[in-house]
Amino acid sequence: MGFYSNFSEKDLIESYTNQIDYQGKADQEILEEILSRSSLDDFLFKIKTQKLLLDEQNRIIREIHGHYMSKLSKQECLSLLSSDLLSDKTIRILVDIKYKQIHQNVENLKVDSDTLMYSFIGTIVASVVSTIIILTILYKFTFLSVFNFGLLIPAYIINYWIIRLFTGKTRDNLAVFIASFIATVLNCVYFVLFI
Repeated sequence: MGFYSNFSEKDLIESYTNQIDYQGKADQEILEEILSRSSLDDFLFKIKTQKLLLDEQNRIIREIHGHYMSKLSKQECLSLLSSDLLSDKTIRILVDIKYKQIHQNVENLKVDSDTLMYSFIGTIVASVVSTIIILTILYKFTFLSVFNFGLLIPAYIINYWIIRLFTGKTRDNLAVFIASFIATVLNCVYFVLFI
């Protein structure tokens, strides 16, 4: 009973392809396991089929992205997509998932007046709250005072999460990133004033 005998077919394929990619050849033990399950030609055919399906999925995803950026509706996108390897149901699922993901990313990156306003409010609130938290920690655990400026890292994290709570957007959004940075600079100013 070899090392690869408990591997699923998917794990065996992944191990085989990794060995081919990184070592240039597969070791004898994995080849013996492949041959005990089927022929090497069948195994290589499965790998080739999986690669073709993955390449086709990636092609469809690139087309979906292009259609979304061209402001086509889901229905228009579906009517333009076709595949010899993927079923219509699979394409429909890909379109739904990718349209949702791309829309969320675009909305997250959008900097509008609401985002700026909530980022500003979040900056003020976050800097005060994180300063209070860090000063309380320093008061309770005085030995941490040697790390006083090192505590700006947790302050940044607290600032980011508070600003994210206010805006509903991640740090990929430029306004949220800058607001988190400014709040941390304000923490630095507060630390200099109060320590």
